[in-house]
Amino acid sequence: MFMNNMKRLGFFAYESLARTVIHRRTNDIVKWRRPYCDSPEIRFPVILSWAIPFFWYNSTDQTKIDKDELAADDIKYDLTQKIIEADQLFLANKYEDVVHLLEEFKDNDDVQVLWRLSKAQYNMSLDENISKEKRKYLISSAHEFIIKALTIDSNVSDIHKWAAILIDAHSNINYGIKEQINKLDTIKLHLQKALELNPKDPYTRYMIGYWCYNLADISWFRREIGSIIFATDIPSSTFEEALEYFREAESIQPKFYCKNLLMLGKTFLKMDNKFSAEYYLKLVTQYPAKTVEDHQAKLEAEKILKSFG
Repeated sequence: MFMNNMKRLGFFAYESLARTVIHRRTNDIVKWRRPYCDSPEIRFPVILSWAIPFFWYNSTDQTKIDKDELAADDIKYDLTQKIIEADQLFLANKYEDVVHLLEEFKDNDDVQVLWRLSKAQYNMSLDENISKEKRKYLISSAHEFIIKALTIDSNVSDIHKWAAILIDAHSNINYGIKEQINKLDTIKLHLQKALELNPKDPYTRYMIGYWCYNLADISWFRREIGSIIFATDIPSSTFEEALEYFREAESIQPKFYCKNLLMLGKTFLKMDNKFSAEYYLKLVTQYPAKTVEDHQAKLEAEKILKSFG
């Protein structure tokens, strides 16, 4: 705002004022430093060190820099507003609108844009009504966005979280079982990094729990056969480890995600704790379904509860 007001004074008034401010500031600095400059041997270097930046002052260059900075600030402000709007669209499950909103910024190398585009396209791929070709395109595009974000900045929790999701989805839709097995450790590493960067995110704990559950659910026989056929070791885990992550997620934010409640029920069932399993499965059936995943979780919970008799 200050620089805009200065421009309204006109070029000459602005230049005059700028020189006056610089001159006064220099005098103030020199006066402030003078107690340390009593010796003739050191006075010149100290004063020169403060004065050097002003030797290159050029009003024309400064005006150009100001215009460039203002333009950059405008773009940054516009992008910030778009990201805020995109997050609101996510809450309303309007993923296609998120893509339309942020797509113009996809080449800006802004990781906050890239991981959101990846998230939006992945969620669009979950739509049961789209074709197999459309799903493959969305997952491949989302995978490209998140890998690009990862190469730009590897210290953002959401990037690692969505990298884990998209590496898994991309390998499932494009490669065979051996490649999917080889990606399992990479997926967990990204999830652990996401958790390290943001330990208060319940979704990351849910995802690690889900990883543990699926590996614990592989029987010894299947694991041995798989290792022989695919010539690679399959990572292992336990239901106890999975349960710990699911419960930690729930303690951070109760009922934050329908599928976390479902997995708590299924894990307790695997551990022969039918009472606790039934408690969480009933919570799933009472959960307000808003997304495709919510509806799928409710149907699965109802099916399991019916099997109890």
